[in-house]
Amino acid sequence: MVFLDVNSFLSPKGGGARTYHLHKAEWFEKQAKHRYVILGPGTGPGEMELGEGHRFHTGWGIPYGKEKNYRFLLGLAEADRLIERERPQVLEIGDPWFSARWSRRRTDLVRTCLWHSDPHTAYLEPWAALGRPWRKWVSRLVLGKVDRWHKHFDLIWCASEWVANLLRKRGYPNVRRIQFGIDKNRFRPGAATPEVFTRFGLDPQRPVLLYAGRLDFEKGVQTLYRAVPMLTRLQGRPQVLVTGRGEWAERFSSMDLPGFAYGGFLGREDLAAVVASSTLMVSTCSVETFGLGVLESICSGLPVVSCQGGGAGEQVRESKAGTLYPDQDVVGLLGAVESALEHREALSNNAMAWRATWPTWDEMFAFQTKTCEELAHARW
Repeated sequence: MVFLDVNSFLSPKGGGARTYHLHKAEWFEKQAKHRYVILGPGTGPGEMELGEGHRFHTGWGIPYGKEKNYRFLLGLAEADRLIERERPQVLEIGDPWFSARWSRRRTDLVRTCLWHSDPHTAYLEPWAALGRPWRKWVSRLVLGKVDRWHKHFDLIWCASEWVANLLRKRGYPNVRRIQFGIDKNRFRPGAATPEVFTRFGLDPQRPVLLYAGRLDFEKGVQTLYRAVPMLTRLQGRPQVLVTGRGEWAERFSSMDLPGFAYGGFLGREDLAAVVASSTLMVSTCSVETFGLGVLESICSGLPVVSCQGGGAGEQVRESKAGTLYPDQDVVGLLGAVESALEHREALSNNAMAWRATWPTWDEMFAFQTKTCEELAHARW
């Protein structure tokens, strides 16, 4: 069978969507009876490097964000051309925007959707709350259209029960939770090399609190930014390492405090070493549909301090591998960090127990593909 994924959230420069598609491409490469095709946004029709020797097709997209790392995919005529050429049986839409709208007319395919990001809680709701009454009207209008664009899917995959419940309440059909995979060879306690912190000017003998992720407003990093000066003064003098890129990167990079370092964007190998070597992971996003960085930390034996909301908070509650604090609460964050430091050994043990139960990427894609095959066979 041929599987076609279309995703506006795909960026060759990083992010959870890239990680997902890269591992999916690696899995399909090992399957003799299946073929995998990816379409993402670019400057026009063509191809771009995904990583590890894999490439993806591109259609025209409008760049957005301060660093222009992401684009809205509008050139969906390229998707039609790929369908004519590759003859897929299964279509997966990875973003809730125009790709979802376009997919309504592809009744010749099994149509699935993977809910990478929730537009209501991550974008529309915060934008509408900025004060002008007309924003709420526009937000409701757009959300209504997004909801209508998703009523035709044969299956909507969600990586957390939190987002699955959101969609069910909005009347979405065929919603099913799927456990995102993890690269257990890369993210493991044995990858720890504390000396890695010397490259950032940090002391490997002192605790290190790590933030690794996109540095944008919807990720809640403003809470971490306010908390950093107080975190470095907690008992034991923990250090703070912030990695990633985004609209807040400049603020973090210009922060000049003893015990703080901004590490920029890290590749997969460097990230795995830093995660395994850290003392705690800090997660600040209350609207994560899943929180892949949280899972990678837990599977490295690293306790996580997370805000209560979203898929990240759900993972911490289910795994019992961390502590929680109220969303956007700096004082609560400080208390959660203190508690996690005090009970770190027990939390790390819980993380390792959780790791043993979690599927790898190969196991996830085997289940996902088998489910899609069953849908296709039921139709044809």
